[in-house]
Amino acid sequence: MGYQEAFRDIVMNPFREDEEINQEVNQYLVAYQQSGTEYSSFDHYIRMKILGYARTPCQTRALALLYSYTYMPMHLDGNKKVIEREYSTFFNPYIYQKPSNVVMIDVGCGPMTACMALADFQQGLPAKRRLELDYLGCDIHSYMTDIALNFSTKKNQDDLFGDHFRACYPDIKNPHWIEQLDCPVKDGGTLVFYFSYFWEQGGVTEEVGKWVDCVKRISLQARTEDTFIVYLNRDLGGSNSAYTEFKQRIRERPDTLEVIASEKCNHKYQSWSGLEEWLTQGIYLKARPKKKTDLHYEILRVDWKHYENAGTDTPILSLR
Repeated sequence: MGYQEAFRDIVMNPFREDEEINQEVNQYLVAYQQSGTEYSSFDHYIRMKILGYARTPCQTRALALLYSYTYMPMHLDGNKKVIEREYSTFFNPYIYQKPSNVVMIDVGCGPMTACMALADFQQGLPAKRRLELDYLGCDIHSYMTDIALNFSTKKNQDDLFGDHFRACYPDIKNPHWIEQLDCPVKDGGTLVFYFSYFWEQGGVTEEVGKWVDCVKRISLQARTEDTFIVYLNRDLGGSNSAYTEFKQRIRERPDTLEVIASEKCNHKYQSWSGLEEWLTQGIYLKARPKKKTDLHYEILRVDWKHYENAGTDTPILSLR
């Protein structure tokens, strides 16, 4: 089962087959139909009114699936763009050339989009160069990690990830999982903190200190040869204050962070339309013409030795 088939099976089919999800989404459909001409389509209504441009907390299964339907294709293409652009400078030497010795912590993993992008990209690589990656996706919303786990189940893994891909997930319902995390990186390994479309989410501005501590503590615990932060998001024109504050607070000294890449570019992304027809008539989605969007990404090398005597901002980490 490849990505498109898995997307239909895991994201789209529950809208019609799960009674609870179907009932909630049909309530949104009725509200849209009563809203007049304010919204151009049901998809537009979902994106603006229900999801609040991806800032609404996904506190039900239906909302998590609507988020995945709306944003996963765009975020997947954004991640693939970064992988393609920085393959020779970062992904190849520090990830693909270190088999069985890479841990990636995907903060705010959502439906596992960044992991899916890596898996999709490596389909074009020789089998012997497929990743053996310890991937830890975390998201405060358990309905999101449920979708991610569905994508990583064995029946999907063979086609999506290949035989050499490992995925593991901390128990997000345990508020202190980060303190119990065992980073199995051997000497010479790589630790990657992956922030993909994370710093724009609602509520993260108040939790910058938590993620500063997260990077410091895990970096000191793992003590890898190479530790990196990967950031990508829509280009907000320098206004992403949460990420800017995070970067300032993570830098103990001027040389704590080394910039491997910092680029602004645009990329084409795929999106879908036809959720209303899928709900009411069983007519599957249509691919929209690809659109362009601006993207800002950075790859930073972290010198974790600067944290050894620096302390942390808060005494206990919590993801709740």
